[in-house]
Amino acid sequence: MGFDIAIRNGRIVDGTGNPATTADIGIRNGRISRIGRFPRIRAKKEIDAKDLVVCPGFIDPHSHSDLTILFDPALPSTIRQGVTTSLLGNCGDNLAPAPPEKMEELSRILSVFAPPG
Repeated sequence: MGFDIAIRNGRIVDGTGNPATTADIGIRNGRISRIGRFPRIRAKKEIDAKDLVVCPGFIDPHSHSDLTILFDPALPSTIRQGVTTSLLGNCGDNLAPAPPEKMEELSRILSVFAPPG
């Protein structure tokens, strides 16, 4: 049986501390179903990852994406770094939930981080 997606020839870093290895990744029904070399198994979509690193998403344990998402909902700088999970508010400074009586103070404090306009 084929895959929905096959990522071919990627340098796989799995986060365990093991050395990187070059292999293919077969994805079926939204889940990784096989890692290894399987050149004869076809997929609906083939991605050539030669000279690229393939790894699980990273967790950002101290993020302020709750602010930056207001200016660019795609969060390109976060995505380009491979971050798939962000923890928010763990430093005690976050946007939500913000009680109405704190909105003026919150706007004043955060205005220095906002882009012009």
